[in-house]
Amino acid sequence: MLSRLLDVVSPVAAGKDRFVGTNMHPEAFRVYGGQVLAQAVSAAVATVAEDRVIHSQHAYFLRPGDTARPIVFEVERARDGRSFSSRRVVALQADKPILVATMSFQQASAGDDYQSEMPDVPPPESLPNERQLSLEAGRLDESFMITTGEDLDIRVVEPIDWNRPVAREPVLQAWMKTSGPVPDTRGLHHALLAYLSDAFLVDVCLIKHGRRFDDPRWQIASLDHGLWFHEDFRVDQWLLHVVEAERISGGRGLARGSFYTPDGRLVATTMQQSVMRLL
Repeated sequence: MLSRLLDVVSPVAAGKDRFVGTNMHPEAFRVYGGQVLAQAVSAAVATVAEDRVIHSQHAYFLRPGDTARPIVFEVERARDGRSFSSRRVVALQADKPILVATMSFQQASAGDDYQSEMPDVPPPESLPNERQLSLEAGRLDESFMITTGEDLDIRVVEPIDWNRPVAREPVLQAWMKTSGPVPDTRGLHHALLAYLSDAFLVDVCLIKHGRRFDDPRWQIASLDHGLWFHEDFRVDQWLLHVVEAERISGGRGLARGSFYTPDGRLVATTMQQSVMRLL
């Protein structure tokens, strides 16, 4: 449910610059990386002056998260300058870091403007969502419903059957939004976009060679993640995530994602490197 997602991405204060978060999918085989990215954003936002807005996040995934344990977020106030603030967040379970992230915040500023053009794709209303497709195919995994839960509405332009993937060009285009309205709580839409940004970046590297993400012969996991926010947006309104593989080599895959509003504004960019290697 969306209300649960909003609670999960908003960890609770537990002392000065310390926060505790729960897990969205407690029956899953591991914690979804986007969840920890989102929680780290919320924790950092809570320590920054209100006139500063997050513009970037850089994170390393260090260990798989345990869904049976809460996650502790410790925030270091690295710097508060005249117009920028920097925060370092460590996410811990059992006193061991599972993620480290650095975030930068900026006061409102003006300058030149340029962006890449949004590709021409079918509107979301013309496409089925991932939950509908999974239900129709009888393959809904209720323990790990990242793209198929009732909290999000995700519609892939050219859907993939992950039980029988076929090699294809490594480009995915997906419309995304929450299933209901999201309040204007400071930093909440940024946190939720961080949650969304982890979807499909590994997948787009897998489809190049028709790989399954659950193939027991392969180790597949996110390594590091970069996210840049360019301008205002709402996650309860449609965003097009265009995801492309940049390079697959050395047992790793690198992918880039671009988030556009329906009127073509590029509001966020993400990059992720994953491990994709034979065991």
